[in-house]
Amino acid sequence: MKKNIFLMLLTALTFTVGSCSSDSDEPIPDTSDERLKPGSDERPTWTAPDYSLFEFRMALQVQLGDTLAAFQSSGDLMCAQADGEVRAVTSPQSTGGVIYYPLHIAGSGDEQTISLHYYCDQLHRIYTITNWASFDATAAPTGYSGIYRPKFLNE
Repeated sequence: MKKNIFLMLLTALTFTVGSCSSDSDEPIPDTSDERLKPGSDERPTWTAPDYSLFEFRMALQVQLGDTLAAFQSSGDLMCAQADGEVRAVTSPQSTGGVIYYPLHIAGSGDEQTISLHYYCDQLHRIYTITNWASFDATAAPTGYSGIYRPKFLNE
């Protein structure tokens, strides 16, 4: 009798622990943050610039560096702008399971500050970092101390 009760408890405990485990190592985002609730932004119509009008390009690979990474999807867009003008736009790419955004930012040499914009298709929101970087055609594509990981939520 004791053996049957022990086996039933062990089975119940195994079932409970197994049903709570996750196949993903990704942290569960805190959806109580208002910035992570679905918004009403329409998908932007950002278009790539005419690169022939610019002398230089700043080629970068960018990954989301904050909670927004948990909401990435193939419908997302990343855009770099200078003085409100689109200088690069891209959708997410994946290599070896790593999602990144390859940006080829057009510039002329006497460039100003680059702002970065991210449209999250799952949340229907556009997130912006106003003074993200200065244009530098000699910048390393994956950053000098690691890949570029902007934090749109300033966590």
